[in-house]
Parts: sequence; structure tokens; C-alpha cells
Amino acid sequence: MESSLWSKNITNKLNSNKPGTKYDVLIIGGGLSGISTAYYLKDSKLNICLIESNKIAGGTTSLTTGKITYLQDTIYSDLESIHNFNISKKYLESQLYASKLIKDNIKKYNIDCDYIENDSYIFSDKDEDKTKIDKEYEFFKKANIDAQLVDKLPDSFPSTYALKVKNTAVFNPVKYINKLVNIIGDNIKICENVRALNITKENDYYVVKTTENDIRAKYVVVCTHYPFFVVPGLIPFKTHVEKSHVIASKIKEIKKFNAISIGKNIYSIRYHKDKDSYIVFAGESYKMSNHINYDERQKELEKKFKDNFRSDIDYRWSIHDLTSNDLLPIIGKVNDVNPNLLIATAFNKWGMTNGVLSGKILSDIILGNNNEYIDLFNPKRDITIKRCINFFIDGFNISKIYLGTKLNKNKSFYNDKVKFENIDGKSYGIYIDNNLEKHIIRNLCPHMKCSLVFNYMDKTWDCPCHGSRFDIDGNVIKGPSVYDIKTKD
Repeated sequence: MESSLWSKNITNKLNSNKPGTKYDVLIIGGGLSGISTAYYLKDSKLNICLIESNKIAGGTTSLTTGKITYLQDTIYSDLESIHNFNISKKYLESQLYASKLIKDNIKKYNIDCDYIENDSYIFSDKDEDKTKIDKEYEFFKKANIDAQLVDKLPDSFPSTYALKVKNTAVFNPVKYINKLVNIIGDNIKICENVRALNITKENDYYVVKTTENDIRAKYVVVCTHYPFFVVPGLIPFKTHVEKSHVIASKIKEIKKFNAISIGKNIYSIRYHKDKDSYIVFAGESYKMSNHINYDERQKELEKKFKDNFRSDIDYRWSIHDLTSNDLLPIIGKVNDVNPNLLIATAFNKWGMTNGVLSGKILSDIILGNNNEYIDLFNPKRDITIKRCINFFIDGFNISKIYLGTKLNKNKSFYNDKVKFENIDGKSYGIYIDNNLEKHIIRNLCPHMKCSLVFNYMDKTWDCPCHGSRFDIDGNVIKGPSVYDIKTKD
């Protein structure tokens, strides 16, 4: 599997902790969202446990680019077209608030997480994208945010038009989480390598079945990037999964800015400084339901990187992002029937600000505190016309890939190391390793029964519908699936 620039900071010092059987609050997920929720609950008198299926900060958070910015592609004009100006402005305020929460914590606890304040840019090298950038600029003017139109970026990457804002930052998210875990200390029990399998309701408690034991809790908070259940919440019908590829390379010195392009092919740039200096370059984003030759897209990104920066590649990895069909994160009570079941998901590629923000919102809901952003991100929020349109588009794409991978399993880009065979009327995927050993798995994702595709770069079986990932022997690596693939029925 892939290793990101931040992975070297992941530890497993909590590996020996085992969960109890009854709590006031159970938090599922040890990324930025789950740990932030725990942090904001640490001084309450509630009995709280957090479980993580792998290592703390070892999931989606460790695969991000680590930007802390409110300049997020063309999100504000996009939100304005789906909702209205007030909703868009409220989202902007939430991102500024989240950025301040991170900065305040870093300052309060003197957290060493390679935090660097810098400027943010959106940019393009195509004339047809100028109008989109102008729309974002006009939004910022109406919202009384200082923004500036400029001709190019502060480096050599091609750009002819850009929008610049100040007071943003970059950091190492794993180092930040590690410090929060230390601050939480013994106030909350944190357990690694404990996977939640399902949730049922029993009187006033939820019962969460895990790989260790059953846990009863009055509140259950699901911060697993993609919720591992389908009902309640119906998250697969409100979202789609996007995949992006990331590269990190050592350089001589960093530049104090971060940027993201707009348009068809999106590219992200940021610089990082710890013992060494790095450039972090991401892009080739696509809906997983629209493109399944992942190796091809990774090679395209590497070519783009080498053509522009002419540097060796030290790290390469990929990330899955969950995007809602109305572009607002989904944070809060799942529904009225389950008011004590809370979720945080669909951060739309901006997981640093929205991860911290969700921790504050969810903790305030549990504590009964006022929070002005609860209604904005409410999972039960009103449905708009454009949200309905996006729902049907996403549904069509998922249906297309669901049927396509079942009808045509042997894709043209597979080599002779990957085969699909019908055995006793059922489809199996076969990977032949370098020692000519066959690894045979049932070609069916346990989550919602989609067929799988083989990922050459990481040597994994991936679900193109909702992003679950499995190793060559069918062991689950990433959800939403919580179960390994069956090799035999």
C-alpha cells in the first residue's frame, strides 16, 4: 500500500488499549474529525471511548495535502448557484472559524506540526476559466474579504490568471493529531485496531458490534470518512466518491503559498518544511464511477509534475474524497428517529477545516451548546432542485459502473497477472504475484455488492462505486466495507 509524506509520523502507542462495554459516548474513527470531537469533549464528565480500525491518524487524514484554507476551488460561486449568497457566506464563515480553531490550538499548546502561514491561490492557464475566477472574486468583495486578482503564481507552474487571498496556512495533520491525543490523555479511552461492524438500537442505547466486543453507548459518533452503514442516513445516495493522486518531492527551498487550479484537470500545489523541504503536488481528480484505470491517471500526474518541476519523486499516494450532491458537508444528527447517532462526512476535499469544524459541532450537539453552524450542515437539510439533479447524475454514474464491471470484467488495461473467472456460476478475481502464486477472491464488495477492479499501483482490489479497498487476499483495508471479501460462499 501507499505511504504518504505524513505516514512517517504515525505511531501505534495505543495499540494495547481494549474498549469497555458501556459508555456515554462512543466515537468511531481516529482521524482529524474523531480526535477533534474527543478533544472538545475531554473536559466533560462523560464516560467516552474512541475506537479506530487501524492506527490513529492512519486513515484518510494521513493522505491529505494538509492545507488550512478558506479558498477552496470555486466553492462559493458553486454554493451560491445551488443555494444562495447567505448560505455561501455562512460556509465561508465556518471555514474561517475552523482555521482559527486550528491556529488557536497550535498557539495554546505550542504544537510542533510544521505550521506555516501563507497565501492561497486559485488559478488557471485557460482563458475560458477567467469568468469563474471573476465570480469568486465578486463573491469575496460582497463578503468583505480581502482578495486580489493577479496574473500568475509565485512559481513556474503555468498560469495566466489567479485569485489570491491571505491568512491561510499549511501543516502536518498527523503531528497535529498526535499532540491532541497527548492533550486528551486519560480523559478519554482511545483504542486502536478495533473495527466497528454494525449498529443496532436497544432501548436508550446503541449497541455497536466491534471486532473486540459489543459496546453500548447513549451517543454514537461516526467519523469514519465514509459511514460504514447504509441505513440510516442513506449516504451512498447523497454523495459520490472522487479519487485524486498525490506526489511529494524534495526540493531546495519552499515557497510560502498554496494553490489549486480550476477547470477540467485540477492541480494542487503546496510546500512543506520539516527536516527537509518538499513540494506536494496533487491532481488528476475524477469520480471513481467514471474512470477505473487508476494507474493511467497516476502516470499522467507524474508526467505533469516532471514536465513542470523536473524533480525526482520521493512519495506517491492517492486519496478518496466524499462529495455531497449539494456541496455542503454532512455533519450532525442522522435523523429524528436516531437523534443520538451523529455523523461527519462528505468534506468535499477540504477535510482539514471541515474535520476540525465537525469535531466542534458534534461535541456541541452532545453537550447541548449553541453552535451557529449546526443547521448549515444538518444531514436533514432541505433538498434543492440542483441537489436533486446531482442525485440523479451520481445515481446514473454508479449504476453504469455497477453494471459495467459485471458485464465486462477483463478490462483492456489488465495484463496477464489479473484474470476473472466464473467458478460454479460465481465471479472470482485472480491476481498472480511475482512468485506465480494465485490470490483468488470473490469479485463482490461486501458493502453494496459492486464488482471490483484491480489497482496495479497499490496492488489492491478497489470498489469503483463507493471506494472500499482490499488487499490481494481480500482483507479489507479501507471502508465503507467493514468486512473482508469472501473467497468462498
